[in-house]
Amino acid sequence: MNLSITSTSTSDTTNDTCPTPLLWSQKDIDSRKSRLIVCIIAVFVHTIFWLQPIFCSSIRQKSMQWIYVYLITDIFLIFRFFFTYIVRTTTTDCEPDPAWMTFICYFEATFDNYFNVLEVYILLALNICRYIQIAYNVNVYQVYKKLLVIAHVSIYALTAMSTVIQFIFGWSALLIVFRSSCQVTYTNIYIQVFNIITAFALPILLNVVVIYMSVRHVRLTSTLQRATHVSAREKYNRTLVIQFLIFYLIWVSLWSPNVILYQVSGGTNLVGIFRLLNFIEIALDPIILAALDVRFCQAWRKVINRVKSEVLKHSVNQGRIGPTTTRPNMFSIKTGQLRTTIM
Repeated sequence: MNLSITSTSTSDTTNDTCPTPLLWSQKDIDSRKSRLIVCIIAVFVHTIFWLQPIFCSSIRQKSMQWIYVYLITDIFLIFRFFFTYIVRTTTTDCEPDPAWMTFICYFEATFDNYFNVLEVYILLALNICRYIQIAYNVNVYQVYKKLLVIAHVSIYALTAMSTVIQFIFGWSALLIVFRSSCQVTYTNIYIQVFNIITAFALPILLNVVVIYMSVRHVRLTSTLQRATHVSAREKYNRTLVIQFLIFYLIWVSLWSPNVILYQVSGGTNLVGIFRLLNFIEIALDPIILAALDVRFCQAWRKVINRVKSEVLKHSVNQGRIGPTTTRPNMFSIKTGQLRTTIM
């Protein structure tokens, strides 16, 4: 595996006796503060979202497996940022262990791109399953269980193999910049073109084709049934297509700049802006999915109604118990009718 090491030229570099190669410079820390804030917000948003499948069995369905896997990749990306941020702001070792430093740099340079590429293929798998459901009225998650397992394993394994093979054959190299960052560089233009095609162009094109096929099928079906009536199934299919189309447009506008820039050049000044857009997308994912999928809305409605009923029941019980309690040595209003011995 190729490895290239350079030193940073920032003005706040420590002296030569203790270079602290893993410690970020103050400039690098400041440039990541906006991402830190967005990631903290993303943690709260994802935590609130995952309370739904934990407490609501109605949305723990096989048909939602791709949505949950997609959101799990978001969690890994958030973890990657916090782990790297903590290590890079607290490690003050003058000469860190070479194995640990190599692990941190490979983790920092490849982990983000790996899970971002996973996301586009996970959405493609979700889109294909929805098209089969819409066009052929087939429950994919019951009929094609083995194929779904193969799809999961293939997406995760092939994406990882592509990254590892490129390092093994010297098509990509790790560039370590002391007190700054670790980046992946490519040895020739052909591997960059290959990565752009496999990580961006091909899955995006396939997604567009499948979305078009879904929209076309729904439109043709609606046209044929317009003379009579539109069934509940067709209304649901139309809703599915519209939901995914809205989500995909938002997602691709925030996701794609970071992935493209990673494959072309990892060291430009635009990295910070595009990475920030990527984390904004991560923070918005649960909100968009929950808002567009009626099953999440129904689950939240059930939870809210259950909380309201419990609060109402508690207040009624308190109201029944409250008037029966009187303070000691005090007369109630009704005791005025009784004869007393005060006189």
